[in-house]
Amino acid sequence: MTQTSPTEAPAPQGGAASGVMDATRMGWRLMRSDFWALWVVALVEMLIAAAAGSVLGIFSVILVVPPLAAGMFYVVARRIDGGPAEVGDLFAGFQKRFGQSVLGFLPVSLASMVFAMLLGAVIAAAIIIGLAVAEAARGDEEIAIAAVILGILAVLVIGGILFIAVQVFTLFFEFVFPAVWDHPESGWAAAKASARLVRQHFLSVVGLVLLFMVIGMAAQLIGMLACCIGVFFTGPVVVVWQTATMIYLYRAWTGRPGGAVADGSPPNART
Repeated sequence: MTQTSPTEAPAPQGGAASGVMDATRMGWRLMRSDFWALWVVALVEMLIAAAAGSVLGIFSVILVVPPLAAGMFYVVARRIDGGPAEVGDLFAGFQKRFGQSVLGFLPVSLASMVFAMLLGAVIAAAIIIGLAVAEAARGDEEIAIAAVILGILAVLVIGGILFIAVQVFTLFFEFVFPAVWDHPESGWAAAKASARLVRQHFLSVVGLVLLFMVIGMAAQLIGMLACCIGVFFTGPVVVVWQTATMIYLYRAWTGRPGGAVADGSPPNART
């Protein structure tokens, strides 16, 4: 793996992706091109997000995670265009696209909150009903056991349906963070641009999400086998890899010029 010399600008890693697998291969090559610099940026992002979550709780998902993710896209896009990967650029989302990233990601933030509340309500309802049935059974163990089993099944089924519904909904906002750099006028414009892009390439986006879901699970398993601290190594790798892959796809599907996503310059054509 190569590391960028402090006196030399890294070579551009551009080019147009022809599909999800091609973009994934390009993302992998991009990560390897400047591995340690990109890894450090992604690790800092993960640590900041974790610290914000411990302090702000659910509000970190609204106020910290979106501009932080936008900054990560900024860093990787600059690297694709031949610029250096610098930790300081991770905060570009706060400095240049705070409102746009927060507003653009708001539907996902709200959907996550609604899912958590509904799942909590379902679990609470299952417990209350189960206790009521057990009380009515008056010591009949078979009925009590059946009530517990049915309650668990109900939670699993309803929870699964809610989870799938939320995942399908949030799928349409997969490209919000690269879009905010092309749509400085409004976070809603970035959200709509992402939704349009996903509608046009829906099956490909589903494949992309499933692919990195598998990669992420494998990376987490490998990291946990290394005394759990390995996740601090494998996690940033997946973050950089997926971010680069999404930028390559975004540029290929929108026909964006090379530097538009990286520096937020006015686009020639909106999606």
